[in-house]
Amino acid sequence: MGRINFSIPWHKYGLIVYLSRRMADNSFQFGKTALQKIIYILEEVFNVPCGYNFSLYTYGPFSSELAGDLDYLASLKGVSVSWANSGGYHIAPGAEADYFIKKAEKFLEKNMNEIDRVLNYFGEMNAKDLELRATIIFVFKNGKKKDEELVKEVSQIKPYFSIDQIRNAVDELKEKDFLSAS
Repeated sequence: MGRINFSIPWHKYGLIVYLSRRMADNSFQFGKTALQKIIYILEEVFNVPCGYNFSLYTYGPFSSELAGDLDYLASLKGVSVSWANSGGYHIAPGAEADYFIKKAEKFLEKNMNEIDRVLNYFGEMNAKDLELRATIIFVFKNGKKKDEELVKEVSQIKPYFSIDQIRNAVDELKEKDFLSAS
């Protein structure tokens, strides 16, 4: 009988736990939507090889594998996921957080500049603001649309955001060079 090799994605687990720790003191609730968008932005804008595939879903880019990893980490006490009285989920470091961060130490150290940049810029945004910006990035990356085409397409996907909100977010992302052709 052949050997079975298990490949444990410590970098993924450690990143999720690390983000929960860094976001613990955030003024906005760090929940499932925010986690999805921050990791999407890390991958797509900052080229951090997190290893998740995203598709467009209800609240913007979504990875079912990331959702599964979060649940798995919660079961192992790497993170704590609870329902917040304000609505939505709240992700916090769990009792075993240090273990997972230590296992991902090399990956985290190698990508710390990019992680810091994402958290410094996007970390204070609420889930709705992250949803809009991640959706804009997703549409841009999957079509390289010009500004007004991009605004129009995002408006069709997210009709509850005004044209001005979308246009302002596109301008902001372009100004920060988060919508580049790479």
